[in-house]
Amino acid sequence: MIQRLLAIFVVLTALTGGATAHPHVWVEVQSELDYAPDGRLSGVRHHWKFDEAFSTYALQGLETTPDGKPSEKTLKELAQVNIDSLHEFDFFTYAKRGKQDIKFLPPKDYSLTYDGTALTLHFTLPFADPPAKKGEMSLDVYDPTYFVAFQLADDDPVTLAGDAGSCALTLHRPDPAATGSSTTLSEGFFNALTSASQFGSQFANRVTVKCS
Repeated sequence: MIQRLLAIFVVLTALTGGATAHPHVWVEVQSELDYAPDGRLSGVRHHWKFDEAFSTYALQGLETTPDGKPSEKTLKELAQVNIDSLHEFDFFTYAKRGKQDIKFLPPKDYSLTYDGTALTLHFTLPFADPPAKKGEMSLDVYDPTYFVAFQLADDDPVTLAGDAGSCALTLHRPDPAATGSSTTLSEGFFNALTSASQFGSQFANRVTVKCS
């Protein structure tokens, strides 16, 4: 039953036992920044591909087609569960213009696909007040507690769509040294982190967009 599923980013801690601290879910990120005809940035379109182990776990026991793939009903219902659960975590997406936060409206156009190995969640986050085109803004994708590890895709991780004009983007990936050091932390330290912790900010994937 779909109701028994855990939220997409909540894995039973019993499964990890006394292991050293490290992320428990891995997500490969591709995103599109969509510009409206008037030049304002209207929203962000995410494509999040989950690791194979978690994808298998999430689909366990759910309805499949005769060839063993998740049915359309399963993917639709699981996408809804994922989107509902992500509200609590602000969709792990944080936008700023200078020091001012840019708020998002509820997600739209969400769906889940399966390539035979991994699940990919697709959804759009519209801006509540689309920022003007001219100027600079930043977009971060990360889990503050580092329970989920987000990684920008190797090819075209972030693109500009629509009427982007002269806008240009710069990508920032987490420092590999910081990522490596996280595996040496004790599980006790990791579990002591609260949801308000910014421990995971050092692993943030950031895109900065400048428009003249």
